Amino acid sequence: MALPDFDDSQWGEVKAPADWVDQGMQEWIGTETVVVYRRRIEIPDTWKSGKIGISAWFNPYASLVFVNGVRVEPERKPFAPYADISEIVLYGQSNTLAITTLNDGYLEFTEAGPPRIGPLEVRTVTQVLHKDITFATEDGEAEATLIHPAARKNLPGMVLVATGSHGFAEKEPWFDLADDFARQGYVSLALALPIQKSSGVLAGVEYLRSQPEVDPQKILLFGVDQAAPAVVGAAIQDPSIRGVILLSAIIVDNVEQLRARLVLFLASQGDRNGYVLEQAKTMAQQIKGPTQVVILPGKGHGSFLFTNVWNPLRKALLKWLMEHQLTP
Repeated sequence: MALPDFDDSQWGEVKAPADWVDQGMQEWIGTETVVVYRRRIEIPDTWKSGKIGISAWFNPYASLVFVNGVRVEPERKPFAPYADISEIVLYGQSNTLAITTLNDGYLEFTEAGPPRIGPLEVRTVTQVLHKDITFATEDGEAEATLIHPAARKNLPGMVLVATGSHGFAEKEPWFDLADDFARQGYVSLALALPIQKSSGVLAGVEYLRSQPEVDPQKILLFGVDQAAPAVVGAAIQDPSIRGVILLSAIIVDNVEQLRARLVLFLASQGDRNGYVLEQAKTMAQQIKGPTQVVILPGKGHGSFLFTNVWNPLRKALLKWLMEHQLTP
């Protein structure tokens, strides 16, 4: 179906990218389906003198792009993927563009911008730096990665702690999200603790506060799954922590002690058949302060949501940060 001579004369027309329902795909809800889009375009002769680029990955993790039957690989994922197709396109002639993406009936990954083809331009973007570090906690050495934009000062900082049901902390799943937030002006410390305890999270907070690019009055904690109790405990012990974000959180017994703290709960609609979302709502009701529960599409859990609901998760986080003036 990616080849130029494939007969698509019986195919219907849709506006893409768009939500699955808006494309008339309701009948496939709950069924994994690979969707293929095709379009023919003419590339002007006048573009021969420069490099030509394409940006057409509807899903940053599960899309393929073909130009005239040739699969092209993006320069980077998931942030602003593009590819140089100067040697593939036919100038002054019709070209066939084919895009595949995965529709499982729930995930709205087709929220990317419209596909674009045109001359490549060199633009200045924010450089993102990674620094691997270790520091001591009362339970041993913790590994972490500091992720921040270059040459910026007085920025909000986030300590990121992800622990799955296996009980092991992991920092790599944070990198794409932290890179994107660095370009928005945030400093992140992706933290892998030897034991999930509040003391380890607080050690990470102290390290982050010591960094010259961080505003020590704008520190947030972001905990995933089994990390929720340690993150909540750290916020209770340190009243200067501005806010707490919890994703797919397990029940935290003392969550009401957060009191007037800013708290954001994130959970997918179908996670554990809705049980995780109900847990989030229950905990939010126990806190007297300005809490919010955001329902994400699908049924994903934990750091897996960083890949399969990238756009809704990112939008919800940025909106919450802006509403509470936790911006650079």
